Amino acid sequence: MIVAEDLYKSFDGRPVLKGISAVFEPGTTHLIIGQSGAGKTVFLKCISGLYDVDQGQISYDGRVLQKLSKKERKKLRKEIGMLFQGGALFDSLNVEENIMFPLNMFSKMSTDEKRKRVDFCLDLVELSGNNKKATSELSGGMIKRVAIARAIVLNPKYLLCDEPNSGLDPRTAEVIDDLIHRITREFNITTIVNTHDMNSVLKIGDRINYLYDGKLEWTGDKDSILKTGNKRVNEFVFSMELTKRLKRDEN
Repeated sequence: MIVAEDLYKSFDGRPVLKGISAVFEPGTTHLIIGQSGAGKTVFLKCISGLYDVDQGQISYDGRVLQKLSKKERKKLRKEIGMLFQGGALFDSLNVEENIMFPLNMFSKMSTDEKRKRVDFCLDLVELSGNNKKATSELSGGMIKRVAIARAIVLNPKYLLCDEPNSGLDPRTAEVIDDLIHRITREFNITTIVNTHDMNSVLKIGDRINYLYDGKLEWTGDKDSILKTGNKRVNEFVFSMELTKRLKRDEN
């Protein structure tokens, strides 16, 4: 479980997060949604420890991030899987080497054990046998699946995803959604997904947090988001649906 309590964050005197509190349960896919500039990415980076908050605290199963020593933070980092917007694979490394990278940094496994773990993760994301492929040979969807395999290779308790469907066609985006949701349930991971994709919201939104102007405006699930009386949420859902239809008509 991840708990964020009364988080504030400013940049050059400009407030971005204004007292956000939220609870993220294991085995649940939590989506962070909101208009551009609402604070979604900053919120996710504060939770991950990439940004220090100005006020408030983040705890991982009772461990307060702000109070951890450098050694303790490194130990916690091994329990967190990160999925970045563009995949963030290393161009100079092949698929196997990319996935093995966290194992080389944080584990004491033998080479044979690392390869078996890589094979296991590739099988999970349905890319078995692609170990030696160069990143230049991968499609956008394959890049995201390799990135997911790398994010879970250390068997994390927590998975943080920043716009995992960015740049993908609707069918491939659905595959990535299904994969994230299945892994979350199967391994009881606490998963947080920052997204603009309403398809993701309605498909895998076990819990949804809508941010507006740096504050937590609404919390619910995929079944209640279309029924809420919150005007700002309704406007956001409508605008996202309209954008989706326009893109579909263009194609």
